[in-house]
Amino acid sequence: MRRFAFALSAVLALAIMAVPAEAQLNFGGHVALITGLDDIATDVENPLNSTFGVGGRVGFEPPLSPIGVYGSVTYYFPSEGDVNYWTGSIFGKLGLPLPVVSPYAVVGLQRRASSVGSLDSAENGFFAGVGVSLSSLFIEGTMEFNDEAISNVNNSPIVLKGGFMIG
Repeated sequence: MRRFAFALSAVLALAIMAVPAEAQLNFGGHVALITGLDDIATDVENPLNSTFGVGGRVGFEPPLSPIGVYGSVTYYFPSEGDVNYWTGSIFGKLGLPLPVVSPYAVVGLQRRASSVGSLDSAENGFFAGVGVSLSSLFIEGTMEFNDEAISNVNNSPIVLKGGFMIG
């Protein structure tokens, strides 16, 4: 009888102290806008400046933890008709778990691919940024660090994203 009472009290204690698990896997969508520091550096131009994009992301955040791992894909719509540009990212997120408005920082690796007519090119690069989430909505800004192969083209744009997360 003692074993049963001990087991029952252990089960009741665990049931009382249990915290509901939050969703660990998050899904979402976003819109993006490529911009840059062209107003400051007038001798540098960004051929993708003001390019609009749409994408999606999936993330894993352990319960009661301020960190997460995400994957994201964004397809952009450049103004020139024969140009295609997309990015795929894997990044880490470190946030402050505040109740309403949660600021966070992201850093990750990104694959950038573009094609102009029949010419294809792709490269990998790092990016870092900050954001803020309000419930399931988020706004973030990231700086992409690309290879500076061409001196008069801004290869390190700032990308602004806004979207939603479910989960």
